[in-house]
Amino acid sequence: MPNFCAAPNCTRKSTQSDLAFFRFPRDPERCRLWVENCRRADLEEKTPDQLNKHYRLCAKHFEPAMICKTVMQYNLYFTVIVLKND
Repeated sequence: MPNFCAAPNCTRKSTQSDLAFFRFPRDPERCRLWVENCRRADLEEKTPDQLNKHYRLCAKHFEPAMICKTVMQYNLYFTVIVLKND
């Protein structure tokens, strides 16, 4: 069964390209940020577990530097740097 990209107006699916597809994170805060960045109101009411299980974003919606390609799979770097103004 192919994966479809959840980004608005993106018609990519996993059977059409060599692009990686990434599950929504299970972490509630990171998941919320992904939903906000998707700008899809229909995703706002779904739980992180529902989003992780049923929705994906294709690699076209991430900066190339955020994707780590390994021999077996693609992974996202989830490093967040918090800058504080003292």
